[in-house]
Amino acid sequence: MKKSDELRQAISAKKLEVENLQSEMKISDAAAAAKELQKLNNEFQIAVALEGAQFDDFKKSAAPVATPSTTDAAKLRNRAFNKLVLNPARKEPIPLTDDERAAYFNVSGSPEQPAQIESLDEKGGYLVPAEQMATLQEFRKDFVSLKNYVSVVSANSTSGRWATFTQQNLKFQKFAEMSDIPETDTTFGEATYVIEDWGLTVPISKQLIYDANIDILSFMGRQLVEGVVTTENEEILKPLNKLITGDAASNIAEAPTITSHQSLNNAMLKTLDGVYYNAAKIFTNQDGFLWLANLEDTQKRPLFQPDISEPNKYLYRGKEIVVIPNTQLPNTAISSKNYAPFWIADLRSFITFFERKGLELIADKSVFFKKYGVGLQGVVRFSVVVTDPAAAVALKVEI
Repeated sequence: MKKSDELRQAISAKKLEVENLQSEMKISDAAAAAKELQKLNNEFQIAVALEGAQFDDFKKSAAPVATPSTTDAAKLRNRAFNKLVLNPARKEPIPLTDDERAAYFNVSGSPEQPAQIESLDEKGGYLVPAEQMATLQEFRKDFVSLKNYVSVVSANSTSGRWATFTQQNLKFQKFAEMSDIPETDTTFGEATYVIEDWGLTVPISKQLIYDANIDILSFMGRQLVEGVVTTENEEILKPLNKLITGDAASNIAEAPTITSHQSLNNAMLKTLDGVYYNAAKIFTNQDGFLWLANLEDTQKRPLFQPDISEPNKYLYRGKEIVVIPNTQLPNTAISSKNYAPFWIADLRSFITFFERKGLELIADKSVFFKKYGVGLQGVVRFSVVVTDPAAAVALKVEI
């Protein structure tokens, strides 16, 4: 086994030790273990560098092997895709070069179905290629995306049914030799989904369209991603807001109010069913986050701690705190007092996110007919369904 592989295993074990100590509120021990973790990381970087140098020396003495380059092919596919999608209704042809056509179209002349799409004006949509979709995934990291915390299922149709499983509390029973094994009943739930369409139009200059090297998603992908994430978050928050208000309530007045870390602990450790505890996280807005940050014990020590292994994350009793911007999750006024919403939830059990295909781009020059530009329309298709209502507890806190 290579030295780097041994160190990688040691780093994984040490990181788990840090997390366990932190969840047990042994902050000083966790800090000491974190220093050891940093030392192991440094040793790992040195080992990787040495092994790389040894491999480079080996390559100099080895016979060169010709390998096909995928970078140029990926760039050509992106360029061909950009030209096709930004050629609205095919009325102003932007010709593909031979290399672009060879990279994008297969030998039958039908590239991921665009040959059919290209021949029909009313079908102008293109799915974003994998290379550019990777760019979008990087942009998503700039935003708080609740989609990262729910179950995601790729739907093969615009509507359908999905089997759900709820806690059954099954137990094995004793049985005598050569006797029948005891039977018990179990039930499965069923969630239905209907995929809905969501879209956004972004203007793009025609000067950029004719630049063969332009990467659309590097130019305006962040705008599209921000719109997609905001829309997804709003739809995921809808069932959570329904949970916090109740069917008959008009605001969060029906949710229990927490006034101290003891009442928060009670909701986390007792109100929430224990089967969801390990995967549960705390979800709140910026004001709720500030309330958590100000919690102290009797010795005036903060109960709110940064995650030592990931400094940009914060924990309460070992649970990750997910902060949703106030613009997406505002406070609610009740009798001249303001309250911030809280959820303690295992969102992967609570919500299933059904998505159809990926991001689709459509160009429409009529949207900006007075300008030298094109309206680039992004379309996503998804549905949010509650699959286990017991997996979330709703609270509120006065701020």
